[in-house]
Amino acid sequence: MPEALWSVFENAAAPQRIVLALLYAAPPATLVSAALAIRTRREAWRRIVAELRIVGPALGVFMAGLNSFHMGQTIQKLPFDPTLKQVAPGIFEIATFASLGAFVGLVAVAAHVAVSFSTPGERTY
Repeated sequence: MPEALWSVFENAAAPQRIVLALLYAAPPATLVSAALAIRTRREAWRRIVAELRIVGPALGVFMAGLNSFHMGQTIQKLPFDPTLKQVAPGIFEIATFASLGAFVGLVAVAAHVAVSFSTPGERTY
């Protein structure tokens, strides 16, 4: 699986690479933020964890949608009918954005629950 994700990253355009790098970095950053929120009790770290519950999936779905739209436009403009093998890299890229965004959201939800349970008397999940 890591090879497939690296292949998508290698073949992506520059804007997509930036978003993929952000999505790849978000789960570890979420866990570090959660650990700091638990240890320091600072609201800023809790806020980062809470916001990533929405931002990660939204960014992934947004990029997947934009890629789908672009791929559809490109296919319509081609003077020939592309084969499934030619379309497959675009499908992989779309699936990667949607899946990584969902993964970021799931990690953030779990981290948010852990942070909430670490704060006595406060359950905000």
